Amino acid sequence: MREPIRATAAQAAPTDSDPDMDKILRQLLATPSLAAQLLTAAADHLTKDKPTATLTVSGWGRALAVADARVLTGYPQFVAQHAGRRAMRALSAEMWATARTRGEWALCLRAAAKGL
Repeated sequence: MREPIRATAAQAAPTDSDPDMDKILRQLLATPSLAAQLLTAAADHLTKDKPTATLTVSGWGRALAVADARVLTGYPQFVAQHAGRRAMRALSAEMWATARTRGEWALCLRAAAKGL
């Protein structure tokens, strides 16, 4: 006797030549990770708002808060926390020692995002 649930699932399963599935997979693989999106959004904020000014602690916090709100809103807390941790781990000690202005930080953040 055939199980109706399995028969339906087998019929509905995408095949290797399914063009819609190929499109979805290509789009998924082309989408940057949440951590990369977080760093890019922070870089966008730093570039847009006084890029020649020195980056302060409060400016850094604001850039991260804006990026968090823009990118991670709607995701479960553990997903957002994981993305935030990955993003922060991508920042090297050299960045902290060399980047001074908001614009310089934006460049560093974009470079780090490419590696994620």
